[in-house]
Amino acid sequence: MNNNDNKLTIEQKRCNIIKYCTFYRRNINLYASRHLMIKLKPFQHIMLYLMGISQVYFAVCSRGSGKTFIVALYAFCKCLLYPYSEVHLTSSTIVQATKMLKDKAENELCKKLSPILKYYYDNGLIVFHYGKEEIWVEFTMNGSKMWVDPATDSARGGRATLLIFEECRLLKKQIIDSVFTKMSHPRQAMFLNLPQYQNDNGTPKQRWIEDAQEIYITSSRYKSEWWWRSFKNVVQECFTNKKIEYNFFAFDIFLSIQFGLKTVNDYFKAKKMSTDIEHRMEDCNEALGEAEDAFFKLESFKNNQVHKRAYRFPTINNIAQKDNLGNREKQEDEIRLLWIDFAFANTTGAEENDQSVIGCTSLIKKNGKYRRITDYITTHPASDSDGIDLKIREMFWDYKADYIVFDLRNGGEVMYNDLTKPRQHTSRNPQEWNEHGFTVSNNLKYHTVTQQKIEDLISRTIDPQAIPCLIPMQGTTELNSNMWLDLQKKLRDGEIDLLIEDIEFEQQMEDVKEYYSATDEERMNIKLPYIMTEALINEAINLSQEWREGKVKLTEPRTGTKDIIVSFAYGNYVSSLIINDLEKQDNNDEINLDEWSWLSGC
Repeated sequence: MNNNDNKLTIEQKRCNIIKYCTFYRRNINLYASRHLMIKLKPFQHIMLYLMGISQVYFAVCSRGSGKTFIVALYAFCKCLLYPYSEVHLTSSTIVQATKMLKDKAENELCKKLSPILKYYYDNGLIVFHYGKEEIWVEFTMNGSKMWVDPATDSARGGRATLLIFEECRLLKKQIIDSVFTKMSHPRQAMFLNLPQYQNDNGTPKQRWIEDAQEIYITSSRYKSEWWWRSFKNVVQECFTNKKIEYNFFAFDIFLSIQFGLKTVNDYFKAKKMSTDIEHRMEDCNEALGEAEDAFFKLESFKNNQVHKRAYRFPTINNIAQKDNLGNREKQEDEIRLLWIDFAFANTTGAEENDQSVIGCTSLIKKNGKYRRITDYITTHPASDSDGIDLKIREMFWDYKADYIVFDLRNGGEVMYNDLTKPRQHTSRNPQEWNEHGFTVSNNLKYHTVTQQKIEDLISRTIDPQAIPCLIPMQGTTELNSNMWLDLQKKLRDGEIDLLIEDIEFEQQMEDVKEYYSATDEERMNIKLPYIMTEALINEAINLSQEWREGKVKLTEPRTGTKDIIVSFAYGNYVSSLIINDLEKQDNNDEINLDEWSWLSGC
């Protein structure tokens, strides 16, 4: 072989490299499957391909669908195919993003799934750096880097050719816009310095400048949140924008079942272990919003979800440690109440509303104004009337409550009779258990039922030493209207502190050993009040309004319920009565009559 033949062979190799590189850049899914030798499902091929050709890509997928794995894989493909890439992976917490990098990128991609990546990893061509202040991946063979960033102002100053927003709905839109999208810039490839790729004035030719990419990945949630508006915008731009490449993707748990990422049993287990609203959003990938003629707006509830820690009630296993559950101490001027809705008695479990609801609210004065803090929400089987009677008593004493607000309908009259009886507790120390029954509160300012009904209930009290704490409610057209209007105003004014979303709570607990070392049942009990808060919101935003003679009537959908929101509204209305009374007392206390004694001589 002469020198010309050898030169031609080298040139041909160079051309082949260019062709393969171009082909794989246009078909990143094939690069992942053929070159990196990672087996992909058909829908994963589609996701990777769309990411590769998009300037903006938005995927909404059910939880547990492997979307985090695909994002990590795309980031690696991008860094390998495009030298000097600068990738920033952003998550709501540094812990979550680091876990994604460690579990998906290092342990799965580099150590198990791809022999090519394993070779790079073992030979120091891909290096993971886990520092206290910064976490990044270095591709030493071509100058690419990938950083993990928390969604905070502290991430300012970086530069990115690819931005990835993991579980983006949990990120603040203002942080994304003001911090991360400002990082975007074209990739500074070395070939841009060659004369054939530059204009006469030395600037790169426009056709060779690469646009930065943005990738948004999330599971579904509420339509009122910013991610839904952004997703709709991407869908619209995908079909109308002729200059910028937008693409989107969405799928639910059934696609995961189809390709073996989940099983049918996983579906039924998830449905059984979740509330209806959680199942629809996280498994069925449904974005939920208000009814068309909704009285309550989702945004008003979301703005009030600021309370981070639910009250923890002792279980049979930790009753001895009830003082070590981390609950805050009751303040001297704090008022606490339970609000209860009894479901239909003796149900078989076939009805939708076969669960009684029990919630806890504390009234605390902060900066001269009372706040209503929702500390806990749970349910109890309606058919277990004896069990719910004991449950109410336990929660009343453990929570150190002052009042019990309950609906007299739907078995409320029967439950009232049971609550007025003395009752011992077989599992608790008699010295620490108050066995006396309950009766109607003697503070008439807090009642909405008639005086005749109050006297009737008092006459039916069985325990002569019953504790006066019960506030019965009987809905009327006027009371219900006032109750709904009062709740709407308090939400609008931001006077109610609701528990944060269950997903946000789980992220808080990521590094809490006690939570993740607990059993599934124990974790479910801890998470329950956060899930029930979401169920409360879902009930509220699906209530349709109807106005008659200046009064509003709210109606649930045919297949829906309103047990939680009704009992919550009753509790809020009584809270308003209590707060109004306390504020009047405070105003009277501020007046010193001795200072005005001189008026008597005028």
